[in-house]
Amino acid sequence: MPLNLPVDLDPENATAHPRPGQVLLYAGGLSEPELLIPYGACAFACRNGQLSGSHVITLSGHDSRLAQIGGLLLTSGAQSLRLEVPASSGDGEAR
Repeated sequence: MPLNLPVDLDPENATAHPRPGQVLLYAGGLSEPELLIPYGACAFACRNGQLSGSHVITLSGHDSRLAQIGGLLLTSGAQSLRLEVPASSGDGEAR
């Protein structure tokens, strides 16, 4: 998902092979800044070669939904996306 804005961050524990649900932030360089949201096995790359992004978010508990969304993207093209941070339960953990 292209970010369409400059991102001035150095990579931190960057990877090119995230697991499903491990959202990567790629700050740019060989390609434009973007978020990668893998829904299956993945090798992050562009025409110029392998890219590595910083793991910034983990989407958990919805692996089958991620695969459904990935299939929809392949068959129907770009879709709207909204990410929300759930309210805290009072113990410091977002739910």
